[in-house]
Amino acid sequence: MVISPIFGLNKNSILLVQINTVSGYQYITSAKNRPFLVALILGIIINIAGITTDFFTNDPALYGLIARNMVQSHNYIDLVYRGKDWLDKPHFPFWVVALSFKLFGANTIAYKLPGVLFYFISVRYTYLLAKKFYSVETAFIAALILLTAQHAIMSNTDVRAEPYIMGLLMGGVYYFVCLKEKFSIWQLIIGSLFTACAVMTKGIYLLIPVGFAIIGDYIFKRDFKGLFQWRWLLVMVLVAIFTLPEIYTLYVQFDLHPEKVVFGHTHVSGIRWFLWDSQFGRFNNTGYISRPEHDYFFFLHTLLWAFAPWAFLLYAAIFLNIRKIFQRIAQPEYIALCGALPMLVIFSISQFQLPFYTNILFPFFAMITATFVANVVKDNRNLYFKIVQFAVSPLFIILALGVAFVFNYPLNHNYFLFFNGVVWAAVWYCLRSTTITKGLFLFSGLSAILVNTVLICNVYPGLLQYRGEVQAPKYINQYIPSSKRVIAAFDVPDSFEFYTKRPVEFMKLDSVMAERTKNKVVLIEDTLMKHIQKEHIQYVLLQKFDNFPQEVINRQFLNEDERYKTLNHYYLIQIDNPYGNR
Repeated sequence: MVISPIFGLNKNSILLVQINTVSGYQYITSAKNRPFLVALILGIIINIAGITTDFFTNDPALYGLIARNMVQSHNYIDLVYRGKDWLDKPHFPFWVVALSFKLFGANTIAYKLPGVLFYFISVRYTYLLAKKFYSVETAFIAALILLTAQHAIMSNTDVRAEPYIMGLLMGGVYYFVCLKEKFSIWQLIIGSLFTACAVMTKGIYLLIPVGFAIIGDYIFKRDFKGLFQWRWLLVMVLVAIFTLPEIYTLYVQFDLHPEKVVFGHTHVSGIRWFLWDSQFGRFNNTGYISRPEHDYFFFLHTLLWAFAPWAFLLYAAIFLNIRKIFQRIAQPEYIALCGALPMLVIFSISQFQLPFYTNILFPFFAMITATFVANVVKDNRNLYFKIVQFAVSPLFIILALGVAFVFNYPLNHNYFLFFNGVVWAAVWYCLRSTTITKGLFLFSGLSAILVNTVLICNVYPGLLQYRGEVQAPKYINQYIPSSKRVIAAFDVPDSFEFYTKRPVEFMKLDSVMAERTKNKVVLIEDTLMKHIQKEHIQYVLLQKFDNFPQEVINRQFLNEDERYKTLNHYYLIQIDNPYGNR
């Protein structure tokens, strides 16, 4: 039976790929695959390149403050934010970041480093899992797809919980696949530990992709007996045991203290929150934090940019894989499909949706897409592949360069020009040195690298010039004597406190003016400045900072002529005698 001609894959070209006995090192260092090696190296570099970029969204600074408080207070049980108990994420990422702060100090690189390392762990296990069931070439294709997926690279600059989850999920799935094939105490323990740490990163819903990946593979291979082996009962027991540190810390911080106020409520159970509200409450939009927006197709169209430049290939690969299931054509594995699709459906019907949620599924997506690309590269012909990638990749580059041109922020010339030249040289080398389809695949990956070169060297540094919460600490650290107190008179984003190299106090402006001390500087914003001027309060303006108050960059901000319309301002002032001699 012939499959849809637009995809260009007939039954013979989608037969199971034989396991390649060539080692990964031999494959990637061979002369014909050097273009692939170049693309992989650049993919690794671009995922590291943003590690020095200051925080331009609030979540990393918030998480950094909580981890820093752990180190400073020597209290690794309680999650505390600005002196108050905090209940929104489990402990594991905070423990890891706290360890990094302990080793390297509380700074941007120390915060991001663990997340980036866990991301590369996900790349490693994606490669190993694809290699186990397919060829070495497919494994490297999967790795490059994951290294160049747009939102994955962005997440390694704006590190939250997702890179941790990616590494922990893929580690757990890989060792459970090994355990599925042959019982081993080592595979049992390490797979359970990976899974438990994933649960302690985001909640027990992460058992869903791990469980469905293994269970789905058993079901579609009609190995129903395998589902009821004792080893899986041991897995559940060990995962529960390894998760006990999270249960214990939440019990100590919250369940033992029903009088604590959390999100305006007392008698809050940390254990109940962890087992239900932390994620399932969000899915139902009944948790302490809720969002009004909901769109069943949100993640399908979000993936068009988040998994770019591979999204259209992913959709084609999913279609073909599902079609093969209905045609009862055996596949080497169903792990990636079963790990990704149920979770994607759950995310889509959830009433709490954020663009980065699906990042945790990118390793599965990379494997699914790689099987499609590997067949295209093998046959060196596919109309759908050529149409899509010849359209997407140049468009990707044009949009990025257009943003850089319109944004008109002075480039980090040395880094940008060097890396830009390297990428274009790699494009020329790859297109010249390999087949059309393989060259087009590598060009697609390099286009993503070029886009993020523009973002990391141009857009992010430019945006940070309009983050008052980042620029104000630089001024304070350099020009304000350490003897002076620093006070924020409004709810300033958390980067201000994280980057200010001294304690920050938060007080109402009236309370600040009621003090008669002179050893303080105060950060205010436009509304408070208007109030001060209206009341004829005496102050000394030390510095004014432009501030773009949104996390999502809009068209008006990118346009230099209209940018001022999107900005508000922070003011660092000194108030010694607010009412003069009155």
